[in-house]
Amino acid sequence: MKAAEEIETERLRCHRPSADSSADYRRLFTEPEVERWLRPPPMKRFETSDFDRMLARDRSHWQTHGFGPWCLCDRETAEFIGRGGLNWTVVDGQDEIELPWAVRTKFHGQGFATEAATAALGTARDLGLTRVVSLTLVENRASRRVMEKIGLRFEGNVPHAGLTHALYSIEL
Repeated sequence: MKAAEEIETERLRCHRPSADSSADYRRLFTEPEVERWLRPPPMKRFETSDFDRMLARDRSHWQTHGFGPWCLCDRETAEFIGRGGLNWTVVDGQDEIELPWAVRTKFHGQGFATEAATAALGTARDLGLTRVVSLTLVENRASRRVMEKIGLRFEGNVPHAGLTHALYSIEL
């Protein structure tokens, strides 16, 4: 299986992260509103070493699996908006393909997460994947709305990364 390393949507250029993406990851994951949902207490805040490790993991995922998380950029301005795509994860002891996303705060509420998630579902179909899941903290209403908007169905709450998450899925 191998996905296109770059795709375009109406407003986004979704591309495989490069070695130069570290500053973008740092910018995204240190925003308080983003960190609030990805590293809530009692988890420790992101540290500088986390960004390089996340970037290396995302780049390795592409190398190993032929698909992975994208950097999301505005097609017109090339400004970095966030991260999305597809990623292997473990949920309740099962290997699953996850649909993750994180969008910089100034772009919240503009439909970029929905646009990126819809593109990632299309990529999953193109790859012949049969199931995709998405996880968020139970209280994250905005992410849950995105999941529902793109056709995922709530399965229940599950422990994930030491916290209770809402699990959504779709059969492709």
